Amino acid sequence: MKYGYIVYGNMKPEWEVAGEDLKKEMERVREEAKKKGFHMKYWGHPYGVSENIVVVYKSEKGLDEYFNMGINNPYSGARTDIVSIP
Repeated sequence: MKYGYIVYGNMKPEWEVAGEDLKKEMERVREEAKKKGFHMKYWGHPYGVSENIVVVYKSEKGLDEYFNMGINNPYSGARTDIVSIP
């Protein structure tokens, strides 16, 4: 792993109460990200921040390719992206 990406975001309103459908949607996101070279380690709901979903990726690809991944995510608006270099 060259880079780690931690993404905090706000879910689109239609996904906020989706339950099992959200799990299926995140599996779709996982597969799309994998095709682009980003391995989703896990996702969940953070505590103590204003965002309501967090996703963690690892990849050999840099920040430019991360931002150009082009996946239709279930979250929208401004996000907080943290990039770590282990």
